[in-house]
Formats: sequence, structure tokens, C-alpha cells
Amino acid sequence: MTGQVLFRTRSELRRKESVNATRKDIQALRAIAVMLVVLNHLWPVRLPGGYVGVDVFFVISGYLISKHLLGELERSDRINLGQFYARRIRRLLPAATLVGVASLLAAWVLLPFSRWVAIAQETMASVLYVENWLLAAKSVDYSAHNEAASTVQHYWSLSVEEQFYLVWPLLMLGLFTAALRFQLRRRASLTLGVALASAIALVFCIWFTYTNKSPAYFVTPARVWEFGAGALVAIGGAHAMGALRLRLPSQNLALAGTAQWLGYALIAFSALTFNEQTFFPGFAAAVPVLGTVLVIAAGPNSPVWSPNQLFAAKPIQFVGDVSYSLYLWHWPLIVLAPAFLSHPLGTLDKIGILALAIGLSYASKKLVEDPGRTKLLKGTKPLRVVLVMAAAMATVCALCGGLLLSFGKAQEAETAKLQNLSGDPCYGARSLDPKNNCGDPFGAARVANVGPNEAPRFDAPECHPAADPIVFEDQKLLTECDFTGGAPASATVWLIGDSHAEQWKSALYELARLHKWKLKESMVGGCPFVDVKRVAFMGEPADDARSQKRCLEWSQKVTDRIVQEKPGMVFASSFGAGETIDDGTGRPQLEQYGDAVAKRFLAWTGAGARVFVFRDPPLTLRHSSPDCVALNQQQPINCANTRAEALVPDPIASAAVGMGKPSVKVLDMSDQFCDDQTCYAVIGGLQVYADFDHASRSYIHSLMPVVAQRFNEVRQ
Repeated sequence: MTGQVLFRTRSELRRKESVNATRKDIQALRAIAVMLVVLNHLWPVRLPGGYVGVDVFFVISGYLISKHLLGELERSDRINLGQFYARRIRRLLPAATLVGVASLLAAWVLLPFSRWVAIAQETMASVLYVENWLLAAKSVDYSAHNEAASTVQHYWSLSVEEQFYLVWPLLMLGLFTAALRFQLRRRASLTLGVALASAIALVFCIWFTYTNKSPAYFVTPARVWEFGAGALVAIGGAHAMGALRLRLPSQNLALAGTAQWLGYALIAFSALTFNEQTFFPGFAAAVPVLGTVLVIAAGPNSPVWSPNQLFAAKPIQFVGDVSYSLYLWHWPLIVLAPAFLSHPLGTLDKIGILALAIGLSYASKKLVEDPGRTKLLKGTKPLRVVLVMAAAMATVCALCGGLLLSFGKAQEAETAKLQNLSGDPCYGARSLDPKNNCGDPFGAARVANVGPNEAPRFDAPECHPAADPIVFEDQKLLTECDFTGGAPASATVWLIGDSHAEQWKSALYELARLHKWKLKESMVGGCPFVDVKRVAFMGEPADDARSQKRCLEWSQKVTDRIVQEKPGMVFASSFGAGETIDDGTGRPQLEQYGDAVAKRFLAWTGAGARVFVFRDPPLTLRHSSPDCVALNQQQPINCANTRAEALVPDPIASAAVGMGKPSVKVLDMSDQFCDDQTCYAVIGGLQVYADFDHASRSYIHSLMPVVAQRFNEVRQ
């Protein structure tokens, strides 16, 4: 009796499996995968590794697609590529297009125009199924590190899947055809070919993750092996186990139940213990991938004590049925809800988002996803389906173009408002001067929406690339500015640092015009100007060899040039609070920076320069200040931070003070951002910040009289 319960023949299991076209265990995996992702996005602290749900999806996709393609190959020795691609389009495009268009239009209405460009760009990338590559490029762009998430950022995984679907049938067809031509065993040839491709992809994934962690998360080659793992179960599982005279888990109910429990345990372990610091995908991705492989390989049949009996429950199967639509809908709701509600999301808000996402998912599955798969263009020639897809893509891109045009008009209006306010004695930081009798300087924002023009990256008309630049590979890292107006230069000065030095340019340029200076500036985003390697940025590992080499070479070349040219003054600033360095001593960052910065300053002052350090302004890292102010124009105090939270230690300024040298001085403007308790998002009707951690260009410009006064005080 026990043997009859625990063991079944392969033919019996196949007959039983064929009764139900949809495997409940795979639907349960889909449900678990999508809920891991959704809960991670809603409660990232509570479920830090929920992003592994995407990896579960990849393995499932690799298994199902490969199983389908294998069946077609074994029936007809060919793959009807046109029909295959047409089915994929009918399955995925309708719902993805609906959510993409709805999200785009909602963002147009609800979100500040400063976010329209990124949303339009990413929507176009998503509809063209290259969103993952766009995000990979942004992940290594320092200027994009504080860009708010778009409504379609989650489409990156759909892009990876579509790229897989484009190539995988060709690989399987090629391997199968080669086996026929050379009279090889077809299943064995497919298994070995897929195993080799997956092994190569895995090696690349591990190498790329540990050398370029941020882009590795998104790029397709680093994910191919996950699809391949599922494909190997579909193609080679039975063949390989048979060759080894072993049973598949699906051929032994006791083994199947054990494999299922172990598989789900591995997925749960990774979801609960992985976090943003985990090097992922890399080696770590093998945990959820292996877990998913075990569940799929175990098959749909299992003993009563297996988790499959539990996960066959109707609620879980329902979530599995709507998993694709739920994945599509949940993220834009999370992004748009704070704008609609006019406050950060609380627990009840998040529960409401979850319920609304499930409701929308059910509706779109019934009204869009299912009809698209079973009725839309059914029986139509594949070419016509492709043309319909192209038309849908073109329509979405046209809508994105409309959003970009609207952005241009909105930015022109914003610029005009700022220009009209620029002469107001109560504009920006001028409102803090008691002599101007401005009343409450922290009241409503007079310009509630700021765009990219307020970012610190800009040059004055007097500036141009240096004739003798500082060069790293193909990058020229030196700009020259002549603010003398044709008069003899009173001094040659340098501005050194990263984007946190660059943010002071709108005030420094005015100071240079006032004093008739010639200015040279060299700034590299994310690079401290010390001779110690940077190992992390904003808590994220930043230890790729090229980035470290660029920072170190640039820093040394700048110092060599200053020593050679002997300028009268050097202005410097850097995001020391966000750029972690490592000199190998293990000491606190303030101590490491203290020595490294002092070494640079001594070299500069030794060449005759006086050094002036801009103390970094307070940060607003809890939220994007411009977005918050746009939604709280009349009550911008809702976007303020406590002084203790915002005014973090600045290791560069601390090092300058610690040196105690008359030739090294600090320009501290903290009191122009904060009072004793609070650091403000709006001062004098003007937005103080351009993003999470850079002051707006207009606010810095309004600080010019204070900068000039304090410069005159410390230069004496």
C-alpha cells in the first residue's frame, strides 16, 4: 500500500498532469512571486528581499516557454516563429499598454512637471522593451542617483523577458537543427546546449555583479541563466536523471513533497534575509532560483503534507491567476498615491493600494488580458499582429512626445516666474535679512514647481572647455571661465569637488564677476578629491575598478595642476557625508577624511593658494523636496526636516576646521537653510532644493550677498 501511494510510474504522472492545463503549483509560485514584489515595494523594511519574486518569475518563464517550444520541436522538427511571437504579443501587450498609458496620463495630471521627462523617457523605453537597459545606464550615472522613481520603472523585468522570448526560440531551434543534421541525440543536444549557455551567463552574472553591482541588476545577460535554469527542468530534467539512474522528484511523492518544502523555504529565506546591500543577482540569486527549480521539478503531484496542498487554496490560485496584471498595476499606484492623497503613505493607505491593485488586476484580466490572449487577432497572420503591436507602440510614444512638449512649456513658465521674482528684496535667502522686513520667510511657495533648470549643472557664458584639459580616458574634466569683463584679472581661482561643489556655482560666478576673477573648475560627480579610494556612495557599494581609478587619477591630476599653476585661491566642497572612503585603517570616516583632506589642502596651500571650503548644506533625504513642495505649496512646512536630521556632519569642513591654519577657511551657510530646530524646504517663496541633496540654483543665487559678506570676513 505504501509503495502504491509513494511511487507512480512516469506515464501515470504524465496522464494526471495532462488533465489540468494549468499547474496549481506554478500558479502558487506566481502568487508568491508577485506578492513578494508587491509587499517589498509597500513595506521594504519588513520584507527587504521581496525583490527575489522577479527571479521566481524568470525561472517559471524559462520553464514554460522551453516546455512549449520543446513540444513543438518534437512534434514537427520546427518552430513556427511567427505564431510564437504573435502569441507572446497577444498575451503581454494589451495589459501592459493599458497600464502604461493609464500611468502616463495619471502622471501628467498628478505629478509635478519636473518628473515628466523621466516618466516619458521610461515609458517609451518600456513600450520598446528596453527599460532595463535605460535603468542600467541610469544606475551608473551619478546625476541620476536621486531621481524619483517613474511609474513604469517595474517594466524593466518585462523588458528582460521579452528580450529572452526574442532570442530563446532561435537558440533552441538552432540546437535542435544541429542535432538533426549531425545525427545527435536531440534531447541531449538541447540539454547540453542550454546548460552551456546558462553556465556562461551565470559566470558573467557573478563577475558583473561584483564589478558593476547596480547595472548588473538590470542587464539581460546577467539574468539569462535564471531562465535557463527553468529551461533545463523542462528540457533536460528527466533525461539527465534517467542517465544517472535517479528518480526525478516528480516520480516519487515523498521526494516531491520534500523538494517542495525545501524550495519554498529557500524562496522565503532569500525574501526575508536579502536586502539592498546584498550583491544581487550574483551568487545570491542562486538561492531563490534553486528554490523555484525544486518546486517546479517536484511536479504538481504531492502527498497530503506537502505545501502544494496548502497553496492549492482558491485565494492563492486567484492571486496566481491575476499575477501579471497585479505586477503591472501595483507600482504606478504606489508612485501616484502620495500625489493624489497629498501626504506620504501610511499603513492604511498601503492596504488600500493593495486592495485597489488586486481589484484593477481582476478587472484588467477579465476585460483586457484574457480577451487579448484568446480573442484579439486570433487566427490573424503573425505579420498583422506585429503591425498592431507597432501601431500601439507608436501611439504610446506619441503620447510621451506630448508630455515632453508640455514639459517644455511648463519649464518656460517656471523660468519666467523666477526671473520676475529675482529682483524682489524678499526673494529666497534675502527674506532672512531683518533689514528687508519680509515677514514670515517660511510661508507658501511662490514658485511651487521646479524643473531641471534648477539643478546645479550649468555653465555661465564666460565659461568654455579648457585648452589644456585634465583628461581621463575620453573625458575632459576642466573648464575655464573669464569673469574679468576685459579688465586685468585680480586673481586666478579654482573650484574643485563633485556636484556638491557645483551647486555653489550660481553664487560663486557672481562673486567672480564682482572681483574680476579668472576661474578654473574641475568637478567629477561622486568623487571625493582625496588620494584614498571611494568604496561606497549613499550606502551602496561603489568599488568598481574603473570608477575608483577615475576618482583617484582625477584627484591627483587636479592637485598636480594646482601645484604647478599656483592659483591665488581654491574653493572646494564634496559630498563627504555620502561618499565613503577607505584608507585601510578601519577608523571612523571623520578621521580618515581628516587626514586625507589635510594632505590635499597642505599641497594646495604649499603652492601659495588660500583654501575656502563650502560647508555642505543640510540634506533632505527622506523625500524629494521639489515633489513635496509641489504638493504642499501653501503648507511647505510639511516638507521641512529637523535640523538634527538634515544637518549631518561634513567631513570636508570638519577637516578644514581641524587643521587650524589661517590659509584654510570654511564658508558655512547652514543658518541660511535652518533655524535652531528646523531646516526648511521653502524660504522666501523659493524652493530651497533641486532634488534630494542639492540646493536649487536660484536659492544659491539668492545667497550671493551672504556668500560675499562671509568670504570677505574670512579672507582678512
